[in-house]
Amino acid sequence: MANPKSHLFSLSFFSFLLLHFPTVSLAQTLFVFGDGLYDTGNKQIISSNRVDASFPPYGNTLGEATGRWSDGLIIPDYLAGFMNIPQIPPVLRSTSDFSHGANFAIADATVLGSPPETLTLSQQVMKFSENKNKWTIQARSEAIYLFYIGSNDYLNYAKNNPNPSADQKEAFVDRVITSIEAELKVIYGSGGRKFALQNLAPLGCLPAVKQASGNVQECVRLPSEMAALHNKKLLQLLVELSRELSGFQYSFYDFFSSIQNRVIKSKTYTFETGIAACCGTGSVNGSSCSTYNAGHLMWGSDPVVIGPNNLRELLFLPLDTMAATRPRQIKIESIYDIKKIESEMETQWLYQVDKASSFLI
Repeated sequence: MANPKSHLFSLSFFSFLLLHFPTVSLAQTLFVFGDGLYDTGNKQIISSNRVDASFPPYGNTLGEATGRWSDGLIIPDYLAGFMNIPQIPPVLRSTSDFSHGANFAIADATVLGSPPETLTLSQQVMKFSENKNKWTIQARSEAIYLFYIGSNDYLNYAKNNPNPSADQKEAFVDRVITSIEAELKVIYGSGGRKFALQNLAPLGCLPAVKQASGNVQECVRLPSEMAALHNKKLLQLLVELSRELSGFQYSFYDFFSSIQNRVIKSKTYTFETGIAACCGTGSVNGSSCSTYNAGHLMWGSDPVVIGPNNLRELLFLPLDTMAATRPRQIKIESIYDIKKIESEMETQWLYQVDKASSFLI
């Protein structure tokens, strides 16, 4: 049963903000950047060929395929619902109503490189810059900027560099993080202040990756190592930017740990033990859709998986102060100890994963 005191505290806290901070923000605008995890139809529009997300099993729970790489709604859809605004349309659908923001995410997107029929992060941000005058300065400053990107960079790197040295891995991750930093600063320069970033999953445990490796019983180590290193450096970047840039506010969702916990302790989270994705094609349904609602965790979860603010708190956070969240920022800074991650991967994930349930694409 929920603690009634916690509800009273929440109501009192938000009442305090509304009474004492006239610049408190109730964002009505959401901008989305990333890859197929957040794509609501851009790939379907830009591709010269029919894409998987335009036919079943995609969209099964909605009655039709919608260009989302899922059997239903995806994280940006849920977050828009929590914000009480319409679902955010793909930016390439020019006839859409963009009054509440735009979705620039597209399947196969990368931070580095330039794959065909997609948009890199830099190209997505450039498209935002080209269209920013569609929204007022106030709307851009109060908006939430949501990001999930980098998976394809590391999966491609691992495929082409099966045995990199520690220095080579770090150098590649640094290139990715440096590029992300540059794009966040472009958005900040256009008025953006509230940034929500979802870190990378343990990529070597994705059914599609295991399926491609030929051993569906075990996760592939290198992609997950790269993701863990990326996640550590991404959090460090956000902490640095919050200190460097006046008014820079962020929410960091630890997707890696959320997924790893569900893989290792699948029955605790009501998943059946197994090795297959929930739907799709291939030996473990690896090439297809999945549905899961990380949106709820991002919106209202506690600092175990998200900090220094969840999305609901980021929505209400005054634009002109960060003092109230400093203690929680210190706490979130401490969660990503890379040695601890590596130890957990050795003692839990790599040892137990063949018994676990994996359910992502």
